[in-house]
Amino acid sequence: MDEQTLNKILTYMGFAARANKIAFGKDMIREYLTDKRIAKKVLIVAKDAGERVKKDLKIRCEINNVPYIEIGDKKALAKAVGKSNLSAVGILDENLAEAIIKIAVSK
Repeated sequence: MDEQTLNKILTYMGFAARANKIAFGKDMIREYLTDKRIAKKVLIVAKDAGERVKKDLKIRCEINNVPYIEIGDKKALAKAVGKSNLSAVGILDENLAEAIIKIAVSK
């Protein structure tokens, strides 16, 4: 993934965070992935997250048919949403989730 694509995705994540439309933390992400009320979902995971964490999230995404995107590192992910030390983020805003999926798939 090129730098421009990465920056666009991080910017959209920032928009979602400012709108308080992000899911983070193990329990919140698990709930997000199984929530039937949200039609468009995407899970963004840091490349330097632990292998067990990535494997668990990838399996949960496959089961729930949610796109799984690996980008950047934990620091970049956390900075984009104004938190500290994040491994994964779910986007609750369906429009932003769809925009992120389109960007990630087109590259």
